[in-house]
Amino acid sequence: MRILLINPNSNRDFTQAMARSVAPLQAQGAYRVDCTTLEGTPLGIETQRDVDSVIEPLCRLVAEEDARTDAFVIGCFADTGLYSAREVTTKPVIGICEAGLATALNLGERFGVISTATATRNADLRLARSYGLLERCVGFEPIDMPVAEIATAPVARDRLLGAGARLKESGAEALVLGCAGMAPYRSLLREELRIPVVDPCISAVAMAIGIVSLRHG
Repeated sequence: MRILLINPNSNRDFTQAMARSVAPLQAQGAYRVDCTTLEGTPLGIETQRDVDSVIEPLCRLVAEEDARTDAFVIGCFADTGLYSAREVTTKPVIGICEAGLATALNLGERFGVISTATATRNADLRLARSYGLLERCVGFEPIDMPVAEIATAPVARDRLLGAGARLKESGAEALVLGCAGMAPYRSLLREELRIPVVDPCISAVAMAIGIVSLRHG
């Protein structure tokens, strides 16, 4: 059974980071989890225009891969093109934001999200509200740096730790990484802050595997 994890931006470093994160879910070959990069898209999806620009190529890719894929995961915390992609396939399509927040609900009464930028705050709030989860969210703490630099920039570590600490002080009992590029810092945050940290890519792929198992069980 094949799960396709799609990185909607064109940054291959992100794709590689996601692949490393979900590698333990391969379940000794029971499932094949492929990670792919959507070509010709922005290096980082940061604005609504970025989101809108990738919807059509994303849907084309889903349609092209449909026949040999059991479930799709969209590896962008904006859940970019989620509903449009669901219109071009009958297979499950999972967004990492929705899956990550759902996981956090089981790790604490209230959760917080480490987000990418202050400028995306309203979009983040709208997304959490659309999933009916805003009441259990203590807030979004931005690290205010370009998405394309998160996985490699030297300052990212301290900014992530600072944002996580502020969310914990605000009452968060679990943290959700608000960008797939934050995956390399999950263990660091968990160990330094002593709080559960959700990598939404892992959550979404695990959810996809569960849904496919139910369909074929």
